[in-house]
Amino acid sequence: MSMIRDGIGGVGLAALLALAGACGDSGGTSESAGESASETSTETEASESDSGSTQGGSDSGVSTTAGGGSDSGASDSSTSVSTTAGVSDSDASATSNSTVTDATATEDPSDTDSTTTVDPSDTDSTTTGDPSDTDSTTTGDPTDTDTDTDTGGMIECGNLPVTYRDFMPLHVDFGCHMFGNIARPGLVQNQLGNDNKPIFNPNPPPPPGNWNGSNPQITSQASFSEWYNPVQDVNVEIQGEIALMEIMPGLWSFSSDMFYPLTDMGWGNNITPNWSGQTFPDRNGSFTTEIHTNFIYEPGQQFTFIGDDDVWVYIDGQLAMDLGGLHPPDMGTIDLDTLGLTPNETYSLDVFHAERCESGSNFRIDTSINCFVPQ
Repeated sequence: MSMIRDGIGGVGLAALLALAGACGDSGGTSESAGESASETSTETEASESDSGSTQGGSDSGVSTTAGGGSDSGASDSSTSVSTTAGVSDSDASATSNSTVTDATATEDPSDTDSTTTVDPSDTDSTTTGDPSDTDSTTTGDPTDTDTDTDTGGMIECGNLPVTYRDFMPLHVDFGCHMFGNIARPGLVQNQLGNDNKPIFNPNPPPPPGNWNGSNPQITSQASFSEWYNPVQDVNVEIQGEIALMEIMPGLWSFSSDMFYPLTDMGWGNNITPNWSGQTFPDRNGSFTTEIHTNFIYEPGQQFTFIGDDDVWVYIDGQLAMDLGGLHPPDMGTIDLDTLGLTPNETYSLDVFHAERCESGSNFRIDTSINCFVPQ
């Protein structure tokens, strides 16, 4: 009996040792699985953290382009779109570092986090964000806009929009019908009208002592009302723009000593003799120029005009430069610091010009205003 018990004991011991070894392997397998689960959890958390970082950037606000999100966002015209979506958090077999290529979509509908990427070769724009979140960021081609509504500090700058009006050489106020040696102030009133046009002054003050010219310089209120308004069979309205260039640090300019923007346009070049019997078949030289724009006032700004003929510049609806009448090139400068403007506030700037004698036309703007905002 003792021998049988010892034999059984030996067998039992061997079995116990084998069982103990198996239990040790099982423990190792469990530990490895735990590490694997931990790594999977870490990768998943990292993926979610990365996704949260992208969305977090959009939480700071909304950035749009000047033309609206539909102009530079993911549109129907896009031909190469890649879409990726985060895999379900409960899917242990998902890989958080999946690679996405154009025209490939991988998505788990159980997850609401998503990223949409528009091929920059098609639309020059990228949209990222959580569709369930109202915050989003849209980035477009920087050549399209300078506006960022998120920062509130960037303004859309543009060229000066111009409305030209072409007149026939025998209009009573054009075609060298009048003359003058220097500017004749006081032909218009000091405030713009309700239609944002200059108001004719029927009782101008006496001219400067050294002034020499014809009187009147403007035939009548009725004739003046045609300068900056479309009138059938009297003028032809043509849209354009003037681009200012930075010619030195802090100074923007446009300059032309042959300013005939309507040559071969409107009524055509001046082949009909004007009031002086002159013709100018190479140019169209009886016209007006009208500009409406806005700017943000900063201390130290100036606005200078050099040219002919009439030029009136209004800031915030008030006459700030008066170079009226027919005259050779003359100069005026507005020191904006003297106008009582509030820094960082937006003000209107309105320019009205007339070229009334075809023989010469000069037009120059120099300004330290670095950004004009179309109205």
